[in-house]
Amino acid sequence: MVAQRDARTAKNRVPQGGVDDAKRLRAVVDRLEEETMLWQEFLRAHRTIIEKMAEQMMRDHNLPLEWFDVLIHLADVPDGRLRQRALRDRLLLSESGVSRLLLRMEQAGFIARNTAGEDKRGMEISLTNKGRTAVIEATESHVAMVSTLFTDRLTHTDLNALGRVLPKLTAGSDG
Repeated sequence: MVAQRDARTAKNRVPQGGVDDAKRLRAVVDRLEEETMLWQEFLRAHRTIIEKMAEQMMRDHNLPLEWFDVLIHLADVPDGRLRQRALRDRLLLSESGVSRLLLRMEQAGFIARNTAGEDKRGMEISLTNKGRTAVIEATESHVAMVSTLFTDRLTHTDLNALGRVLPKLTAGSDG
């Protein structure tokens, strides 16, 4: 009888540290909820912007956004060619995803894939005339869409804050 009463009393006791521990735990839970909500909002914003940009790219240029991404990366290098591995590192796709994407783009005539250099081990991806024309035609509307969906909605202070924060999130992701 005494043992049962002691067990019930122990069960109802405030943990050692008492109210302070409960407050600290509540603060941790509140912070996690706030961080989770912020993370989810970040993902929603990314998805919304990407979906709208993809719709616009298909509507205006009949070009998948992923294809434009490849073309703009190739156009951004002086000779318009990159090794497949270097290109993959700039994209948000797996090795097999990049290979399939590049095959479709090659079949459509936007890029050429050739054995790279003297070692013949890698593939070199280059813009074709069709790819160069497509990226030139699509870039102006893409830049306008980035402004409409992103930069025009933010203050100069917001943009400066992002300029400080985003590199922290991508630091060390190169390898």
